[in-house]
Amino acid sequence: ARSGSRPPASLYTTRRGVSCPRINPSPAAAPLPPPPSSPPPLPRDLGSQATMYRAAGSHLRSLKNHGASRFASTSVVKQSSGGLFSWLLGGGSSQLPPLDVPLPGITIPPPLPDFVEQSKTKITTLPNGIKIASETSPGAAASVGLYIDCGSIYETPASSGASHLLERMAFRSTANRSHLRLVREVEAIGGNVSASASREQMSYTYDALKSYAPEMVEVLVDSVRNPAFLEWEVKEQLQKIKSEISEVSSNPQGLLLEALHSAGYSGALAKPLMATESAIRRLDISTLEEFIHENYTAPRMVLAASGLEHDELVLIAEPLLSDLPGVKRHEEPKSVYVGGDYRCQADSPVSCWLICSIILEAYALLLFLCLRLNFL
Repeated sequence: ARSGSRPPASLYTTRRGVSCPRINPSPAAAPLPPPPSSPPPLPRDLGSQATMYRAAGSHLRSLKNHGASRFASTSVVKQSSGGLFSWLLGGGSSQLPPLDVPLPGITIPPPLPDFVEQSKTKITTLPNGIKIASETSPGAAASVGLYIDCGSIYETPASSGASHLLERMAFRSTANRSHLRLVREVEAIGGNVSASASREQMSYTYDALKSYAPEMVEVLVDSVRNPAFLEWEVKEQLQKIKSEISEVSSNPQGLLLEALHSAGYSGALAKPLMATESAIRRLDISTLEEFIHENYTAPRMVLAASGLEHDELVLIAEPLLSDLPGVKRHEEPKSVYVGGDYRCQADSPVSCWLICSIILEAYALLLFLCLRLNFL
């Protein structure tokens, strides 16, 4: 091409939508006009990556705009900086105040004094004989327990093992709610229930926040007073007790307390707390109902709470417990310490009979010292 003439049409070509000058190999060619404002072409691999990133950014922006349109009325979106990082992670760290600056709208409670006076125990006795005791506490949690003067010492040969089975049947189905409903109600308020049996008392406890005191007391009393004793639940727990017995029989240390009482005492305390295999075959629903009817009476019950106001506890519990029968309590069965020796043959590196003998001697020495102090 000559100087000053218009370049031929083939001088520019288009590749993938981008116009670029076509290099003339002739050294005598005239200088070409400046290229258009479009960016130079990228290699094939870089161009595909740029297209992918642009598509991903466009997609994220559309999602962000969609979320903002759905929740535009909330304070969270109003406080957002609007950036992509803020949408992904909930806001930049620069928007948060330092840790030593109180958050706006938050009232800091006053610190506890150096000395906190111990709360006093308040006790109220209902007309039927049941006692309600409580202590306040500064924490947010509360613990409520129903304690019954009842255990294996009150069992008869026909009801042997009833205390062990009642511990297993605690917080199961009642006349007012199924086991599933009871569990869901406890979980709904973040509570924790437990039950334990001993030779001289039964205990049922419920731990949760103070604000759920009415629910705690109602579920606790319902579980103790109105057990349904469904046949399939009783059979299931009897099978678990049988498995527990087989596990403990191979572990002499697990039988230590049972051996201690059977060898050291004569009378009520010598009765086994753990149900025996012969007792499992005799236990049934009627045995449990009869045992509760005879021993779960008002004069032998105490409702105790930690973390609740006493007047509030009485107001909640009195309608639930005032109709309990005020039967005169039975005389406590007698027990006599006689001392003894118990030996168990098992494949164990620790000698069970030696431990029992040492503990029995310690009990005998302690009893002798107590009698000597009382005499003096």
